[in-house]
Amino acid sequence: MNRLPLLIKEVETHFKVLDYVTATLPPVEEMDFSDYELLTRLDSFAFRFLKVQSAMGEKLFPEFFQFLTGRAVEEVTFIDILNTLEKYGFLSAERWKSLRKLRNAFVHIYPWNTEEKKEALKEAFRELPYMRSVFNSIKNFLKKRGIIG
Repeated sequence: MNRLPLLIKEVETHFKVLDYVTATLPPVEEMDFSDYELLTRLDSFAFRFLKVQSAMGEKLFPEFFQFLTGRAVEEVTFIDILNTLEKYGFLSAERWKSLRKLRNAFVHIYPWNTEEKKEALKEAFRELPYMRSVFNSIKNFLKKRGIIG
C-alpha cells in the first residue's frame, strides 16, 4: 500500500497548526516566559515543530526514498536517505541534520534558560520556511506523477 498520500496529509496538518500557533505569538524579543498563556502556545509550537520534523524525517523521507529508488529502507541508514534526497535536489542533508540538533535543543532546554529558549525559537522560526519548501518540493513531485491529488 502506498502510504505517501496519508503522510502528505499528516505533514500538512502539522504545518497548518504551526501556522495557526505562530500567528498568535509575539516577536521573540517581546516574549514573557512567566505568561502561562504564552507558555501554552509555545508548548504547542514546540510540539508541532517536533511533530512536523518527525513526520517528515521518520515517515515521509523513508517512504519517499523507497518510491524514488525502489530500495527498501531497511537496506540503508537515515544518512543514506538524506544523501539520496539531496542528490535528487529535495534538501540539504547537512541542513536537515542541523534541524535534528535544534529538535534536541527544544527537548533539553531547561525552563530557566530564557536566552537559550529565545535562540532556539528564533532558529525554529528561521527554519520553518526551509522545512516547508522541502515538503512542498516532495509534494509537487508526487502531484506531477499523480501519486497525490
